[in-house]
Amino acid sequence: MHNLRSPALLVAVIAFLLASCGDKPAPVATGTNKVGVLIVAHGSESSTWNGMIETLADEVRDTLLQEPEIEAVEVAFLTASSPSIADQMRKFDTAGYDHAIVVPLFLASESSRTNNYFQYLVGIRSQAKALKQLKNEGFDIYFPKLRVNLTPSLDDGNLLKKNILRRVEELQAGDSGEDMAIVLVGYGDQQFGNQMEVLMENIGRYLKIKTDIDTVAYAFCGDVVDYSGEAIVEVINEVFDMEEEILVVPVLLGVDEMLQTNTIQAAINAITIQSKIRYEGDSILPDPKVNKWLIEKVGEALERLR
Repeated sequence: MHNLRSPALLVAVIAFLLASCGDKPAPVATGTNKVGVLIVAHGSESSTWNGMIETLADEVRDTLLQEPEIEAVEVAFLTASSPSIADQMRKFDTAGYDHAIVVPLFLASESSRTNNYFQYLVGIRSQAKALKQLKNEGFDIYFPKLRVNLTPSLDDGNLLKKNILRRVEELQAGDSGEDMAIVLVGYGDQQFGNQMEVLMENIGRYLKIKTDIDTVAYAFCGDVVDYSGEAIVEVINEVFDMEEEILVVPVLLGVDEMLQTNTIQAAINAITIQSKIRYEGDSILPDPKVNKWLIEKVGEALERLR
């Protein structure tokens, strides 16, 4: 009996398989990741500074939301401002997102804020002692359920260097740089001062190659010098011993009156020959190239999730 049934069964199976074949393969069910994009910046007591970050997010939001996986583009601040990282991660978890693509708008990939605060607050580090310290400092600690994917910081590639170059050229206004110097002014870092110095030196070397200005110096204006302009005055006076005119360029993400006005401009005001100093009190933002960089880095992170 088994021998009589087998050929018929085989024919039936072959017929079924042939009937199932067509020009198009049968659709395969796939799940789509729900992704939230979180743009994280340091934060400031200056509404101008915070507003520049919010404007950046507004400018890239529509483009990013065209990606089918991306459900939201939000901003969070590390300190001094709200919403916090914890606020936005809770929001993403409540919405049922699978992933967060986090874009750190920090000038350096290593700093005290990045290593000691940011990495813990986004949930990629979880050392108990460090978390306890953050909680004691008043930070809201939240462990997100979704998976966190980080993009590079702003020191990735030549983005920062090209930004500073553009602003130097605007100050130079086509004049000869033979008797000019550039003084870069950054925020600084208590713990990772060497990394900040390397960042400034790398920018300086780039400017010497790309311009006809041979003298580039730098100073810091943030909490590393207690927001004092004395270091800036000292550097400017030293540079005036070598060159006749100075371009002062802030290497700062946004405009904060405490820094660009109360520290840098106040330092310039203390210089005897102010007429030989060119200074705009501007910042890295706004810059369409930063917008483009952010969109590209989110796109790269999204490709890794697909």
